[in-house]
Amino acid sequence: MNGLRWRFLSTLTAVLFLLTSCGGDKIKIGVIIPQEGTLADYGYQIRSGIELAYKNLDTAENRRQYELIFKREEADLDKVEEEFHALRKEGVQAIIGAASSAATLRLAPLANKHKIILLSPASSSPEINEGSGDFVFRNHPSDTLEAQKLSNVIFQKTRMQKVLMVRAKDAYSEGITFELLKFARQNSDRLPNEVVKFSHNPAEVDWTSVVDRIVEIKPQGVFLAAYHNALMPLIKEIRAREALNRTYIFTSSSLIVDEAVKELGPEALEGIMFTGYHWDPNENKPEILEFSKQFKADHHTDPTLFAATGYDALNILVKVFEETDHALPDDLRARFNKEPFQGIMGETDFSKRGDITRIPIVYRVEEGTKNVLSDEVIDQIKDDILTRLED
Repeated sequence: MNGLRWRFLSTLTAVLFLLTSCGGDKIKIGVIIPQEGTLADYGYQIRSGIELAYKNLDTAENRRQYELIFKREEADLDKVEEEFHALRKEGVQAIIGAASSAATLRLAPLANKHKIILLSPASSSPEINEGSGDFVFRNHPSDTLEAQKLSNVIFQKTRMQKVLMVRAKDAYSEGITFELLKFARQNSDRLPNEVVKFSHNPAEVDWTSVVDRIVEIKPQGVFLAAYHNALMPLIKEIRAREALNRTYIFTSSSLIVDEAVKELGPEALEGIMFTGYHWDPNENKPEILEFSKQFKADHHTDPTLFAATGYDALNILVKVFEETDHALPDDLRARFNKEPFQGIMGETDFSKRGDITRIPIVYRVEEGTKNVLSDEVIDQIKDDILTRLED
């Protein structure tokens, strides 16, 4: 991640704090988001969205005062836990974070124990809210929804049977692969008995060996589960193999298409199918156009979905604090389930488990841009698969 960008954001945070700290008790909100490493691109967008929401807070006299305290989300989960306790000692009542599912899973029991709201704008592992307790929420959907949607397309609509799972060894990749396999086993009796796994750190992976194994198994399609920066060398190596020219590639919402096209070129991404959620920074809605205009003016790039979830996360917390007695943690927790929140992403309605529901979409990369996977393309894939079976 560009260090200059982060220094700019840190300076902006300090300026915003000075502008808004003009008396009264301030409500402290912590933020634990990555600034480097595997999740740096997601972290930059999330934090930028949070900063913009903070900048746009209504400064009316009757509004409470807020202070944001930023901490780094490290790959070392012990350090993430240390950051949580540092924020707790500083008196935060809520934390936006973490981005990775592994970090959020580590923080969930701490949030419940100390009655501090934990709101993740990016973590999607189904494990997060499986009995984790009352104070853990996320405004990004569970991987179960993506897996169910993708399973329907792969196994029912295209009639694919031999699909190989290839994943990183991290909580996010394990979670979405496990969910997809649950649905896949209901629809296919030709799934390979193996899941190809590789290190969560792309720098440690021998990509040649990983893809050699894919070639040996000869699948009709592969599902790639990893964060964006691990997907890039994996896709590059797959595309370099002539033996895999007819292998269909599927992945998830972790793929950042614009960044991938810049790194690998449109040809390498052509035809890749992936799940995601509707987000168009140029959608003809006044609130989205204004958000995108401000974001681009500050950062010279379009906001991604994660900028939008970061933006909404802070506004959700502010609404909770404005409508409740912020000294009572149970009141804060209860507000999440009273009525939906409105934001850049539309309506956000939390279940009693702290999850939200959005309808995932299956996209296909075509000439460097993402397009909704069409019925025509699905039929073409199905015809190809059935023809291969006949051969």
